[in-house]
Amino acid sequence: MNTVTTKDDYGLCLQIMRTSRMITWLGIICGYCLLPPAVCAEDETGSPVGHAFIQQHCVHCHENGNAEGGLILADMKLDADDPVNLAKWAKVHDRVAAGEMPPEDEERPDKEDIASFVRKTAEALNAAWMQRYANRGRVGGRRLNPIEYENTMRDLLAAPWLELKEMLPPDPESHGFDNVAAAQEISYVQLARYLEAAEVAIDGAMRLRPAPKPTTVRTWFSEEGRYLGKDWRERIGSLENKPEWTWFWQEPNSAQTPRHIRNTSQRIPGWYRFRVRCRAALWDKGELLPPEEGQVAWMLTAAKRVLAKFDVPEGEDGGIVEFTAWQRENELLDFFCATMDDRQVSFKTKEKDPKSQREAHEGFMQTYRGHGIAVDWFEIEGPFADESCEGDADSQTWPSESYRRLFGELPMRKWTEDSGLRPPEPLNRPDLTANKHGLRETFQLPPDMMMVVSEHPLEDAERLLRSFMKRAYRRAPEESEVQRCLAFAKGPINDKACFQDAMRLAYKAALCSPDFLYLQENTGELDGNALASRLSYLLWRSLPDEELLAAASSGELLTDAGLKSQFDRMLGDPRSQRFVGDFTGQWLDLRNVHDTSPDRYLFPEYFSDNHVVDSGVAETEATFTKMLRDNLPAKTIVDSDFVMINERLATLYGLDGVKGQAIRPVALPPDSPYGGLLTQSSVMKVTANGLTTSPVLRGVWVMDRILGNPPSPPPPGAGSIEPDTRGATTVRELLAKHSRDVSCASCHKAIDPPGFALENFDVMGKWRDHYRSFEKGENVDLIVALRKVQYKRGLPVDASGVTQEGQAFKDIHEFRRYLAGQDEQLARNLTQRFMTFATGAGISFADRSVIEGILLETKDDGFPVRSLLQQVVLSNTFRSK
Repeated sequence: MNTVTTKDDYGLCLQIMRTSRMITWLGIICGYCLLPPAVCAEDETGSPVGHAFIQQHCVHCHENGNAEGGLILADMKLDADDPVNLAKWAKVHDRVAAGEMPPEDEERPDKEDIASFVRKTAEALNAAWMQRYANRGRVGGRRLNPIEYENTMRDLLAAPWLELKEMLPPDPESHGFDNVAAAQEISYVQLARYLEAAEVAIDGAMRLRPAPKPTTVRTWFSEEGRYLGKDWRERIGSLENKPEWTWFWQEPNSAQTPRHIRNTSQRIPGWYRFRVRCRAALWDKGELLPPEEGQVAWMLTAAKRVLAKFDVPEGEDGGIVEFTAWQRENELLDFFCATMDDRQVSFKTKEKDPKSQREAHEGFMQTYRGHGIAVDWFEIEGPFADESCEGDADSQTWPSESYRRLFGELPMRKWTEDSGLRPPEPLNRPDLTANKHGLRETFQLPPDMMMVVSEHPLEDAERLLRSFMKRAYRRAPEESEVQRCLAFAKGPINDKACFQDAMRLAYKAALCSPDFLYLQENTGELDGNALASRLSYLLWRSLPDEELLAAASSGELLTDAGLKSQFDRMLGDPRSQRFVGDFTGQWLDLRNVHDTSPDRYLFPEYFSDNHVVDSGVAETEATFTKMLRDNLPAKTIVDSDFVMINERLATLYGLDGVKGQAIRPVALPPDSPYGGLLTQSSVMKVTANGLTTSPVLRGVWVMDRILGNPPSPPPPGAGSIEPDTRGATTVRELLAKHSRDVSCASCHKAIDPPGFALENFDVMGKWRDHYRSFEKGENVDLIVALRKVQYKRGLPVDASGVTQEGQAFKDIHEFRRYLAGQDEQLARNLTQRFMTFATGAGISFADRSVIEGILLETKDDGFPVRSLLQQVVLSNTFRSK
């Protein structure tokens, strides 16, 4: 989003930073500059620096500018102030402990020497990290990332319609996640973006307008000329003779005109109830039959915001679908046939006159067979005061809850000059329209502009601000903090500004303070409020609720029993789906699922199929939710006897008996290649190379995301492997040639096997026995979207391989059993990711013992997923900074 920050906003930004602790925080965050330097661990007698083992077996390959792997041991200090070198020493420890270094072609050290070096290195690393933790804490200053910020503002202001994350710069990924404190930055420019987001949030939550008066409007699709045809007057005379149903046989692609809905509602921001009368059927050469496949429709805004997804009713009379959604001001609406493709069910003539076109189309339809969705009417009722969309025009509870979060029980009324106050400033829309067009300086006052009425504005300002800051800061604010923010409101109040305009400045100051933007954690064991925030930002990705803060205040949260109780309660709350979506989105790369599209001509059945892509993500999230809810073992990541699917995915996976778009558990037959997260559609999509499948990408993904053993980056000049879509050579043959290079062979020995095992799954996860090609291969007699396919049946797929340990497998079934047998490593990787995501810090060498302790605690039960997460929460690592 392109936003414009006014000069006044930059002034406010500077004021906030000068009158708050931001400068101090910047120093702490960027370099812990207020802390004394740590003592170098290399001075201790147990340090591996200069160790005889290093001198004898390592230095000759790792010195000067030609060091192997760029690792120069002479430059590596074991210093608690240098986490980069600490990580390098951890890698040295691991490679030596695993027997990978010294390499096979070098003299092998004695086992006793190896054991001694590994033990001393581990002791020195643990000492350095624990010293760092004692001085600084494990986690640095951790800021709310864009998703946490948006969720926090929605919950703080009781305004679930706010969309703010796109206004903020994305945080860089570190250790697999974007909430890691060490990678976060803050600057004057970035703070200005927070100011803009805060302004949009506050203005959006005010809902400063007269009480809504819901009305109902209905649009008949058959009255729309663009759907009736250009010659509708000649054919039906008047709209009184309009047909009952308007039929759609295809869904326009992104290059075609979408199906706009004439929106004659009030179109002011608010909650609306939508109703659609529609039906689905199968057109069979002039006859309407019951559909053979369920049809799904979406209601979208023109900006592609999804309002609802629903199964289209079947039967001659169809049915009425009803849902509620927030509608923005002057928002345009589209009807989207999600289960249809972009086939051209249209005029089959070059003639331009309407009669010839209609006759050609009718002739074509006498030979056509395909599914359709018909719409009779579309109805909008609203706006309503709240999401329930209950009550009539005279019974709306007003002002809204979001208004009361800002102004309590203060009334609102229409502004007049008799008030003695300056005219109210216009409220921003979500795109900062007021600032973009200079409406802050010059504007025409809308006739219904309202103002908040306060008989004692200074007293009310302090009372409201104190209450707001307690919720926003997740603790009771200090008196100096309240007075600092209150000062922003006092000047405008004394200058006869409307009360809401004065409070807007004070609230913005509070929302740009580090006490709001950062989790407040002091070195050592977390206090109750800090622990409550850490738990809520893990499980809800938002601020604590009243019950959690009460448990923190009473001390109950600091006990094992109290922490377990809140963990169970919060994981059972619908808000925990935020954790599921955000965690899986980053761990499994689901955030990138729409970044690429399969080749349109190799895989025409997936062209513009957003329904299958979104269903795949829903499957993964539902599977992970079930793993947490039912406390399933960690091996479920790669193997299960069920899938969480809907009708579209059932068709993709070759399973029968599933109807509708709802995700539900389905038992798998014993010989199914599916089960677990590993072979799900979403995973196959994000591990494709953008056009077709790539065993290298999939192999790297499995090693990193599933096993937690990411391969080293390829050496310079290693090149890339692109599948041969001509069909002359398989990717296996290309990789065999590539791996003849010694520098590539060692990595591909680990990368290729998991990639080969998944080769039977195409770019969307459908089973295949042959590749597709454009030149060599057998012709395919198939029509997709009324177009003859251009691909050929290519070479057969070979999914066999040999693991790095030398274990042969012939297909995904055998490879899955191999992975399931590594359930401890699966659990270790998942636990490490839980800990990183939960605390905002990567796993250091000193954290390994904590992870191993959690694995030991859960091993007898098969490393249950919920238990792993709970043990992370109960650990001292989670309960300390």
